[in-house]
Amino acid sequence: MSHSDAQSISKSKVDRPVILIHGFLGTPSDWEPFQTAWQSRAGASASPCITIDLLDIARRIALDGKQAIGLKELASNILADIDADERMRGGFDVVGYSMGGRIALEMAIQCGDGESRRNVGAPIFVLLSAHPGLDDANERAIRTSSDIRLADRLARISAENELDSRLELTVAFLDEWYGQALFSTLRTRKEFIAFAERRRNELSRGDSGKMWAEIVVGCSPGRSHSRWAALEQRADDCLMVVGDRDARYVAVATRARSIGVATALIADAGHAAHIEQPAQVAAHLIELRLNRVRNSLQDCPAP
Repeated sequence: MSHSDAQSISKSKVDRPVILIHGFLGTPSDWEPFQTAWQSRAGASASPCITIDLLDIARRIALDGKQAIGLKELASNILADIDADERMRGGFDVVGYSMGGRIALEMAIQCGDGESRRNVGAPIFVLLSAHPGLDDANERAIRTSSDIRLADRLARISAENELDSRLELTVAFLDEWYGQALFSTLRTRKEFIAFAERRRNELSRGDSGKMWAEIVVGCSPGRSHSRWAALEQRADDCLMVVGDRDARYVAVATRARSIGVATALIADAGHAAHIEQPAQVAAHLIELRLNRVRNSLQDCPAP
């Protein structure tokens, strides 16, 4: 990034905070590679990054007892925190990964009725490897059943009192989850061993399994309405980012672009592009902010 670009960012007042929302099974630490790349590329003009802990938000919702734990409720609670945070008075932008991206889209929907579109001061919502929802009722039914089974396994982890048994259940669950094809490129990264160890420690701790069980059921695409129409209405405020090796989500991004959403393709990355290629993701967000100032979101490359 050139010095003139850094000056442009500062002069255009796009140094507002960036809200980072992790995905399923994630923690705020997942964003450390991105934050390092963000600081490196933007330098002294780098906006502050503020990470969201979905488990903490979910625990708060559960303790209150007045709401279910779903995409809308998680989004509204995050927005309430943003509204109460003095650091957000000059505006903010959001990056959400996978489930976090679906929450970010709900935030975009809740943020306004579309009047802010192409307004420099309006939030930008980056949907990283995120699916707006299933259109087909049969697909939703299948996904609902699958997520219920997933939740049962997660809940059993927290219910197990014996540490060795809890760790055994955790390792079996993570081996199967990260054995999916969409994580094939992540598994080849040298950082994956340390990543998997952190996941094991996090998921086997306290009530994490129980809380993720509630989240995965409440946020299941099988129980959520398709948000494709809403995404089209908020197209000018959104960017969809996907890894070029994540075939399913490249197809999702292609459809998104057909309804006016700017898209960016991350080279040599799969589903977890912010972990696999954090510098590219950071560069696209910087470029998007510059483009937003120029009212030219469609300059972003398409799949």
